[in-house]
Amino acid sequence: MNTKRWFYGFLVLLGIGLLLVGVLVFNSSETKMASGLSFGIGAATSGLGIGWLIRSFVVTSIEDEAIRKSKEIEINDERNTRIRERTGYMVARIMNYVLCVFILILGFMGADRNIILMVAGLILLEGLLTIYFSSRYSKTM
Repeated sequence: MNTKRWFYGFLVLLGIGLLLVGVLVFNSSETKMASGLSFGIGAATSGLGIGWLIRSFVVTSIEDEAIRKSKEIEINDERNTRIRERTGYMVARIMNYVLCVFILILGFMGADRNIILMVAGLILLEGLLTIYFSSRYSKTM
């Protein structure tokens, strides 16, 4: 546990260092992209490091093991599996309609034909994946 805390502390320091590099070193207009990248990675790294560091102090190793076991039981529960399956199906179904509306909006906006075809390809890909996985799971179940 102590090794993890050192690692989390290192992540916090690394993130703060990247934040400072993004603000202080890359401050000209020519290096705006590098500044944004450094700032973003630094913010994410320091945020995750702080969160994990706090968690390592709050949750003991025994509680961590109990949480992991209860999470594993919860994931493998049949009711929750069925809920996840239905949720995934409904989200895919709704996203299909959203993509169709998006294609129409792109067409009315006068977007490039290649962009419209790429988005239409997503709908086609979704249909092909639905057919493939339906066939695959009907054979295995």
